[in-house]
Amino acid sequence: MSSESISQRPVASGKREQNAARNRAAILLAAREAFCEIGFGATTVRDIIRRTDLASGTFYNYFPDKDALLHELIQDFQIELRRRVHEAREAADTLEDLLRSAFRACFEIFVEDEVILALVMRNAGEIEELTSVKALDPAAADLANDLRAKAREGVVPEMDFDLIALAAVAVGSELAFRAVRTGADVEKATEFATDLFLGGIERMGRKT
Repeated sequence: MSSESISQRPVASGKREQNAARNRAAILLAAREAFCEIGFGATTVRDIIRRTDLASGTFYNYFPDKDALLHELIQDFQIELRRRVHEAREAADTLEDLLRSAFRACFEIFVEDEVILALVMRNAGEIEELTSVKALDPAAADLANDLRAKAREGVVPEMDFDLIALAAVAVGSELAFRAVRTGADVEKATEFATDLFLGGIERMGRKT
């Protein structure tokens, strides 16, 4: 075996990996568009593949079914949402700033990306099943950890961080799905959620 053929192996492998990544991305993009335009329930695997230049059988090299596609699209969205909300909370220097910036970041992501908004609006039932209480647990854990960190800095008072995090994530997700996605003003929703939790936290503080 020549040294030239050996040196070419990693390049070939790299090209295969790049092609696989492109194919997977093309399928995800096509699914995102199809779910927006047709709806998850009505969309078939054939509808998705027709929006790419891939052979029909290629789909199953990357995904077992369309459910896996929707799950991945929403999972990617949740990861980006958690990242942006965490960054907003990190920059806060008061409890009010923390709440307001976090809720605003949560709501803004739903209106900034028109395709994501269309995806959520068209497939709200399926998505709400994927964003069940269990699916929201990582976001609640993020918030609880951020609150503990801010408490150590003296930015927020001591409280039951786990409970307040669960409540805030539940309220934020419900407002995002049921209010913001149907046209409610982001600032109005932000101020409502902020005032709601500020008042509750202050009341809890008076009881301690």
